[in-house]
Amino acid sequence: MKDLGQIILSGFNYNRDKFLLFLVVLISTILMMKGLDLALDRDQVFCILGIFLIENFLTCGVYGSLKKILSGEKLTPQVFLKNCVNFFIRFLIIKIFFVISIVFISGIILILIEAAGKIPSVPAATGIVFLWLIWLSFPMYYLILSLFAPMVLFSENSGIWQSIKTSISFSRIFFSKIIIIGFLYFISVLVFVYFPEKSYNLSSGLWYFCKGVLVSIMEIGFISSFLLLYQKGWDNERNV
Repeated sequence: MKDLGQIILSGFNYNRDKFLLFLVVLISTILMMKGLDLALDRDQVFCILGIFLIENFLTCGVYGSLKKILSGEKLTPQVFLKNCVNFFIRFLIIKIFFVISIVFISGIILILIEAAGKIPSVPAATGIVFLWLIWLSFPMYYLILSLFAPMVLFSENSGIWQSIKTSISFSRIFFSKIIIIGFLYFISVLVFVYFPEKSYNLSSGLWYFCKGVLVSIMEIGFISSFLLLYQKGWDNERNV
């Protein structure tokens, strides 16, 4: 746990290059939040799709550059743009894979619940639901373990399938630490962004800026923590 605390502190330890990436995330976050709000209000499907593609492009540049910075390299415009282009397709495919998998599993669960509700016998319905949940637990288990694949992708510059396989192997060993960082990330967003916005119905320009700052700080810090966990975790395993 002490090592994990040091990893998280290192993730939030900003230098010049990480601050520049913070500015990229801040500006893009504010612009995309505004653009997405306008596109949703006007039902502009192609605008929404364009915003998500731009977000994917910039995220590749930020995450790929973070990996370089954490490895001791310097950030340059060329490095940033190279990462944007290099990881764009693979990162997009991985995200689409996760979305399709989650929708597919959720769809099966909804169909199962609806079908079970039509069975007059409660014990029979309960038994069927239980058996299906046992069957679904297998793909859900591997899907959860593969969620670390983007961090592997940016760390190793590996292929899609190799990133997923390595994610499963790594997550089996370091699952508790991944969960702790992910939980802290989730709680931070709830406490500092979601709850204040919903509680006080915040929507001013000043709140958009503050929200962008908070989201950007957390994204840079926690993604750096994930990347450092992967790097140091594998190093420790190899030295054992």
